[in-house]
Order: sequence, then structure tokens, then C-alpha cells
Amino acid sequence: MKILGISNNLGASASLIINGKLICAIHEERLNRNKDFKGLPKKSIKYIFDKYGLTFKSLDLITFGVANNSHNPSVDRSINNLKKKYNDKKIHKIIDHRYKTEKKWIKKHINEIKEFAKKNNFLKKLKFQDHHLSHAAGALFTSPFHDAYVFTADGKGDFLSSTCYSYKNNKLILLSSNSTFDSLGYFYSNVTSALGFKPEKHEGKITGLAAYGKKTNLIEYFETFIKFKKSKFSFIIGDDYQPFFCEEKHIPNFYKKIKQYSKEDVSYAAQYILEKYILKWIKSLLPKNKKINICLSGGIFANVKLNQRINEIHNVKNLYIHPAMGDQGLSVGSSYAELSQIKKIKPKFLSSVALGNSYSNNELKLFLDNNKIQYTYMNNIALEIHKELSKNRPIGFFSGRMEYGPRALLNRSIIYHAKDKKVNIWLNKRLNRSEFMPFAPVTIEEKAKDCFKEWKSNQFAADFMTITYKCKKNFVKKCPAAVHVDQTARPQIIRKSNNFKHYKILKQFFKISGEIAILNTSFNNHEEPIVCTPTDAIESLNRRNIDVLFLENFKIFRKDFN
Repeated sequence: MKILGISNNLGASASLIINGKLICAIHEERLNRNKDFKGLPKKSIKYIFDKYGLTFKSLDLITFGVANNSHNPSVDRSINNLKKKYNDKKIHKIIDHRYKTEKKWIKKHINEIKEFAKKNNFLKKLKFQDHHLSHAAGALFTSPFHDAYVFTADGKGDFLSSTCYSYKNNKLILLSSNSTFDSLGYFYSNVTSALGFKPEKHEGKITGLAAYGKKTNLIEYFETFIKFKKSKFSFIIGDDYQPFFCEEKHIPNFYKKIKQYSKEDVSYAAQYILEKYILKWIKSLLPKNKKINICLSGGIFANVKLNQRINEIHNVKNLYIHPAMGDQGLSVGSSYAELSQIKKIKPKFLSSVALGNSYSNNELKLFLDNNKIQYTYMNNIALEIHKELSKNRPIGFFSGRMEYGPRALLNRSIIYHAKDKKVNIWLNKRLNRSEFMPFAPVTIEEKAKDCFKEWKSNQFAADFMTITYKCKKNFVKKCPAAVHVDQTARPQIIRKSNNFKHYKILKQFFKISGEIAILNTSFNNHEEPIVCTPTDAIESLNRRNIDVLFLENFKIFRKDFN
């Protein structure tokens, strides 16, 4: 069975599952070079069709992660119950506006895929799946667990903002949900906007800034309009909070209060609230006195600090975060949701997210020769990495298939040694990024236990750079550039079993250099997608983002480099 998954939301993507196995997943932004592209992933679909010799006619199903419900009685009940809380016509108008806005959003996205399906004659094969069920299925069925609780949380999706499912006996069962009117995702995004950043893009900056802040009474203010009772979030709608992306005119009290504090302290308060209430929610739903596996998906779980806190819950047995936790993961999730309803399937661990395009050495040599680009062929990549990093030269590392998900996992990365504490300033400046945004360390599984407290070999979240760990003293001493101000790091652990090529290179490099980790940051300039093609990589080199480029076994210096 061949299933094509399509997402036309933020981070549009397409994926291909054949006989239950995910074999390709690609984000449209990487191909069309439009960061966070929203729309039909036509280039991604074409890439999949060309690579695997497919057409819409040869596919069995096409899935889409938005529910095709023209009328949902449970949403009506939720709205009516919410209105009963407020004897205020102004609040009723806000509630109605939220409902109409989301209904319009759903209709727009469904109409776009339906028109595309009609044009390409696959409407009868098109299957719609609920947004949060798609998130849950994507996390569960790519996890290493046979049983688990699955939590999803984001801004909104099919009138919900968060859900909890249990998985047992091959069934996903919805246990609890919170409506779109009670969204912690919108709360965090409104803080992002109030601090002058872009919501749905820069929430990670809030997480980064939070480490530099301190506890203030802003937390008490936030808690005047955020409540939690019986496994449910609730927000008081008014001049402090409204359930959508707001401007100052919508929530004047919110903006007025935030302006009284530093960006760092505001970020600290937002992160504190997010962690406190997500942890309350998860703890309230987990069985007591029993160790439980947890799967996470949805944009909120891009927050690596939050994921660390969840992993520290005493009865969490193990934690897995879907590597494409945002809406870019809906193409994969909707396909697994549909497949699980057709037949009994079990989770199969997605050990590698190298699911995009790749280039052989022969293809790269032809590209370099045709473009008259000088290069050196490297027989020993680890030795060449050591040579360049010992000269303090940042390397653009382009190797293997492009990654699925927002993280650069060494296939499309910029690498550097972890000894220079000032690298955050000068390299971020080159890349036009905020200097407080930390870089991540990469190491191999044998060294991980000596670097990070409480990391265990059966924990796979760090394979995809989706969680932070407290650092051990030796790591702090040897790799200061990879350590956050709170003494944590967001590592990528490379295993022999799932990435032998890079494992072998790093193992040899560590043996030569005596180091225990290197820095890894995404191979892109600020507000641009991660590089996809050799052309993208060469352009980045010539813009001085890096000093030297490794294209598989080819080493290329900038033209102006001496």
C-alpha cells in the first residue's frame, strides 16, 4: 500500500509510506526556499513522484491532517458553555470571532486540497484526519514504544489546542482534550509577539531568553487569567487574554504589564507558566504509581526545556518527541492515523530522519566541474575536520539525505569545536541570528553518558535534538560553548546502529582530537530554510556563513579565503 501524506499548513510537507514504512518526507520550504511556507507542497510531491516513479493514479491513498467536518456538535456545546460563563456581549463577540476565524481557516485549507485533488483526479482517494489525532499518530507510530500515553499541544487545530490519548491493544483512545479557546500555545505566542518577535516563528527565542531571566511577580499576573482544574486548562477572556494571535489593541492590559519588565524576565515568566501548567496537565492524566512511556507532538513540544521537565516526572518511564513535532509533521501523522484505522499496525521506531534528497560523489563531482569550482577530494573526512577546526574555521557539513523536521542533525549542519565561548557572538553575527541563541553539541553514544546527567542509552529523544539535559562537570569544562547559562545542553546523540557513517567519522575525530563533542547549528542564514542542494551550500559558503564546505567527500574553500 502506497500512501502520500500532504500538509499545506505552516511548514508544508509531503511524505510517502509504503507498506507501513516511512521512506520519504520533505518540507516544501527546503525546495522552494520560502521559509515556513504555507500552501500546497507541489515541489515536494514532484520530488517524491520522480524519485519513486509514482503518480497520483499509482497511489492507494492520499491523506490530509485536517478534519473535513462541516458541522461539529461538540464544538457548538463548547461555545455555548463558554458563553454561559460570561454575561458580556463583548466577550461573546470575541468567542464568535474565534470560532468563525478557525472555521474559515479550516475551510480555506480543505478547499485548497480538494481543488488540487479534483485537478489531479484523486478526490476519491483523499482521506481527511483530525489535526490532533494526526499529531498523536505521527508520534506514536514512529516511537520505540509498544504502549504509551500520547500528548499533543499547539496553538489550534480542528477547534482543539491539546489532547491526551492512551495506546493499548493497538488502539489510540482519546482521554482528554482542551479547546482552542484554552490554548497555552496562543499564550506563549502572544508573549512572543508582545516582545517584538514573530509568533509561529520565534517562540524559540523566548525559550532561549528565559534562561537569562529571573522570577518576578509577572508570573502572578499571568495566573490571574490562567486556571487549571480537573485536567483542563481555562483562560479568562478579556483585556489580558484572547484565544488567538493578538495585537496590543486586543489585550491592552497584557501589553501594558509586559512593558514593565525586561525581555529576559518576561520570557522567564512565560516559560515558567508553560512548564507549570503542561506538567500539571500531564501528571493529572498519567496513571498513578506506574511507569508510563510518553509520546509528544505539536508545536509546543518544540520547547526543549519543557521536554526536559516532562522527562523528569517521576513516573515517566521513557520519552519520545516526534522529530517533526510542528505542523510539518502532519503529512506523516495523517497517513499513520489513516493506516491505523484500516488495519492493525504497531509502532515502528523511526531511527533516522534522513528522509529527503541526497547526492552521490559522482553527482557532486559533475556539479563542481561544470561550475568550475575548485575542490579537494577527502579520503579521511575525520582528519580533515580536525585540520580545519584546529584552525578555528567553521565548516558547512553536507552529507547524506536531508533531514525531516526542524533540526539540523549533521546532514545539513554548520559544525565547529565547542571550546570557544564567544562563538555564539561571532558565528551568530555571521548568520544574522540573535547572539543569545545557543548552539547544540553532537557526540556519539559511548561518550554521551560522560557528558549528560541522567541520559540513558534507551532514551531516543536526544537522537533528534528534542530535549535538554543537565551537563556533567567535565563536559562544562571541555565544551563551554555548548553549555547554556543554566548548565544544560540540547544534544544530538549519534548511534552506530542508526547513522554508521557519521558515527564512524565522529569516533575517529574524537580519537584524533581528544574532544568529546562538537558544536552543531543549522546550515542556514537567519530567516532562511536550511540548505537543501549543493547550489544552496555553495551560496552559503560565498556569503561567508562558513569558511570551508564539506560536500560529501569534497572540500571547498571560499574564493576570497586565504
